[in-house]
Amino acid sequence: MDDREKLQRYLTEDGLLKQYPSKKPLRMLALARIAEHFEMGRKYTEKEVNEIIRGSQTFSDHELIRRELFTYGFLGRLRDGSSYWREKKGVE
Repeated sequence: MDDREKLQRYLTEDGLLKQYPSKKPLRMLALARIAEHFEMGRKYTEKEVNEIIRGSQTFSDHELIRRELFTYGFLGRLRDGSSYWREKKGVE
């Protein structure tokens, strides 16, 4: 079973992330899946980022996901957090 198949265990029937994987390869796939909800070239406010993240998972820790999206390079942001944007297309 490859990592993409293993990730299915962490998703609801609707494709929402119901639990954040503990293993890094699965976390990276989960983050890439959430990052797909952000358009390349578009700027987002922190509020918009939080709304998108809340709409893509059910375990209610949007701060963790936002931080991880930035830490692993899926999202870029201004130093003051006033603007976010999509950085990369997927897991590299």
